[in-house]
Amino acid sequence: MKTGFEIFLIAAEELSISRAAQKAFVTQQCVSDHIKRLEKEYGVELFERKPKFRLTPAGEIMRHSLWNIQIMEKSMSSSLEDIARGERGKFTLGISTSRAPIIMPGVLSRYYQMFPNVNISFCVEDTPILEERLLRGDIDLFIGINTDPHQDFYVEVLAPDEIMLIISSGLLHRFFEPAEIKRMATAGVDMTRFTNIPFTLSFKTGKVNRVIQEYLNYYNLQLNVVYNISDSETQIMLCAAGICASLCPRMLLSSAHRHNLTCEEPDKLYMLPIKNLDRRLHIDLVSHRNVVQPLYIREFMQILREEVGKIACESFDR
Repeated sequence: MKTGFEIFLIAAEELSISRAAQKAFVTQQCVSDHIKRLEKEYGVELFERKPKFRLTPAGEIMRHSLWNIQIMEKSMSSSLEDIARGERGKFTLGISTSRAPIIMPGVLSRYYQMFPNVNISFCVEDTPILEERLLRGDIDLFIGINTDPHQDFYVEVLAPDEIMLIISSGLLHRFFEPAEIKRMATAGVDMTRFTNIPFTLSFKTGKVNRVIQEYLNYYNLQLNVVYNISDSETQIMLCAAGICASLCPRMLLSSAHRHNLTCEEPDKLYMLPIKNLDRRLHIDLVSHRNVVQPLYIREFMQILREEVGKIACESFDR
């Protein structure tokens, strides 16, 4: 990619001539000159200068197109290296903090037997951030939750999931009679009955929390949220301590099941379905449409499909 395009992308990221110059190790005049030459060459303005420095619609189109060019160049390089070096290579996978320890051990133990010389880097973020990073070419693929559709994405649904209410036996019995608790286990919980119970929920940036908030907003419910923690393991520990309840995806509840094997009855965790929560979760494998994946990534994706499918079946069979 020519220098002018590279300078433009830096300026588009920083939205500042001075910061772009610092990042590119050139003068501000150099950055301005490159942008002006591109604007003259294509006959459009790429940036609005006032009231603030930002991309024009033409600039947005150029940025998106250049991202795709970068991605295709990277794909070509990886494919040629794959041919030249056989089973050597590297790639970056995006995944959430909560799902990495559940999915990756089984995947990597199998993958290492096939490709011991492939280096994998991990980008641990929520799905909305991973969507942006895939578009920019910062990662090669990611495991997302309810990924937003995009013309440059190839989204493959690996498995379904659902949100469950997690609460300790002691906290549940403090608010409800045994007969009602028994009905909850089969018919699901009515969340309008839980508005006085303390909760821990994830931060609002994640897709799981988006589904939860849409459900609460639709039924005009306001939970008593005392802790916002995105890590599901910490949420489950708080529930196990009887401090609060939580709403967690079923696939992330393996530690809750392990807890129940060793704890006393008052500390037991109930994992209950939720009434009228119609929007389900789906676990996606997302890659870029403009990329031809090398063999070592294609094989990794196949192992992911198999392992996530197996984990999902186990979680629904419990």
